[in-house]
Amino acid sequence: MRLLMLGGTGFVGGAVVAEAVRRDWQVTVFNRGVHGQVPDGVHRLRGDRTVPDGLAALTGGEWDLVVDTWDGAPRAVRDAALALVDAVPHYVYVSSGSVYAPPVTLGSGEESPTVAADPDADDGDYPANKAGGELAATRVFGDRALLARAGLILGPGEDIGRLPWWLHRIARGGDVLAPGPRDLPIQ
Repeated sequence: MRLLMLGGTGFVGGAVVAEAVRRDWQVTVFNRGVHGQVPDGVHRLRGDRTVPDGLAALTGGEWDLVVDTWDGAPRAVRDAALALVDAVPHYVYVSSGSVYAPPVTLGSGEESPTVAADPDADDGDYPANKAGGELAATRVFGDRALLARAGLILGPGEDIGRLPWWLHRIARGGDVLAPGPRDLPIQ
């Protein structure tokens, strides 16, 4: 399997790369080269998807699968998908449950409405960016795009700090303010 990971040195991208290497896949990462190292044997292409001609390093490549975790301007997903549409048969976009339009009711499924979004947008809030990224990926790849709408992603390398903050706070003891209402199943 030939994997192209857009990014690849951050939290989720790094985990995808590590698993692909463990499976003995041929792995290429495309990123700016300013964060982290890549494992031995991983090929790195440098570029910046947010600037003109920033995707040029992808020209001429061929892969079996691309994974994209981008959470910024949806147009960056659009541009990457357009650059890769003939180079890779499958585009996986790691999205978020945050794309669902409120109120999200218990038992909601992936057919539930999503927030308003634009695949050509320069930027927005996190839910609109992720929903716009989904639209961009599916506009270019159609049914060859897989949207993985994750909930809260936790684990080694998590760089947001949500879970560690709550665990340390609870470990201190005493009353802990928690989001309500208390009858929600997650509570």
